[in-house]
Amino acid sequence: MSRRSSFGYSSYRQRSYHSGGYSGHRRKLGKGMVIGIIIAVLILLSAAVLAVCLLVPKDKGNGNDTSTVSVPENSVPVSKEPSQTSEKQSSAPESSFDPDIEGYYDGNVFMYDRSGYEMFYGTDDSAESYAAAVSAVKAAVGKDVNVYNMVVPNHAPFGLPEKYLSQMNDEKANIAKIYSSYTEDVTPVDVFEVEKNHKNEYTYFRTDHNWTGLGAYYAYQVFCDKAKTKPTELSALTKGSITDFKGSLFAATKTDENPEGNKELAKNPDTVIYYHIPFVESCILLENGKSEEQEVPIIATFAEGSNSYSAFIWGNNPYMKVETTQKTGRKLCIIKDSYGCALAPFTTANFDEVFIVDPAYYEGNVAEYIKNNKYTDVLVINSVMNANTHFRVSDIMSIIK
Repeated sequence: MSRRSSFGYSSYRQRSYHSGGYSGHRRKLGKGMVIGIIIAVLILLSAAVLAVCLLVPKDKGNGNDTSTVSVPENSVPVSKEPSQTSEKQSSAPESSFDPDIEGYYDGNVFMYDRSGYEMFYGTDDSAESYAAAVSAVKAAVGKDVNVYNMVVPNHAPFGLPEKYLSQMNDEKANIAKIYSSYTEDVTPVDVFEVEKNHKNEYTYFRTDHNWTGLGAYYAYQVFCDKAKTKPTELSALTKGSITDFKGSLFAATKTDENPEGNKELAKNPDTVIYYHIPFVESCILLENGKSEEQEVPIIATFAEGSNSYSAFIWGNNPYMKVETTQKTGRKLCIIKDSYGCALAPFTTANFDEVFIVDPAYYEGNVAEYIKNNKYTDVLVINSVMNANTHFRVSDIMSIIK
């Protein structure tokens, strides 16, 4: 009860009832006057009830009276506590996950809501091993070269509900472990939060383990911030697309018993959206299985079918060297896995040359190439899945010795 209502109620009891108010005067009145007073009181009460009924609005929608009476400022205020239902509605976080959808494994691919996912099981030990390999890159190229490391989360943290994420290891914690374990001066490029912030956009494929060009662009913006250079505007680039892409995750569901693959993925193909890059002066590629370089466009617009992701820099090959029209005084070497394919074209807006190396196929000493050709910056980019394997660590170490 409020302070005002408590004071009013006490005053009424003391002065009107206990101190000879209405009860005291009533004993001195005659019988007729008492009857007259009672009748007058009844008339007044009836009038008051009628007035209230006329003033109170009715709920015409369902026939229930849900009206409230407005209270004058000098009357007793009534506090109304929110119901439990309204409190839950206001405090409950919004969720885009349908509780009726259940996930399941199709071979090694985890399926949820018509999309395929890789489940992550990396450890602190594997994170430290990868950090040591990146530190070795920095030690090999020397103190005058800026080295950046980007570990890209896969789709799972942004596409699966918590009940399934709790069944795998924590990608964000693992990436943080990598970033805190360098033994050399390496700049981490943490893209977890930016991908999380854009998780409702088409940033990862449904049928393939890679991210889309849009997902790569958001990470490119973070890299530019760390490298102290301005990202090109996505709106300034024209788009192209390749439809009916069914990628690596779909292929992984094909077995002798089920040669058609997962039906949900088959009916839910992706579209590869690429961006025409206007900053390229020349682009030299050494393709897998070939001994001679060739000049090619940076985007392989003819890619199709299950190889559609290879539109980005022609996929995974020993190396690609891009000379740009820019005059920045800086040169960038990208040491990458497949996630770097979609990001690399954007960087041609920020460097005079971009040398793109896949350590699984490159046979030279990239550290010597970087020093001999006066490269100023190195970006090591791998998915969190790849970074936590001894194969990737071994690949990286093989190109700096």
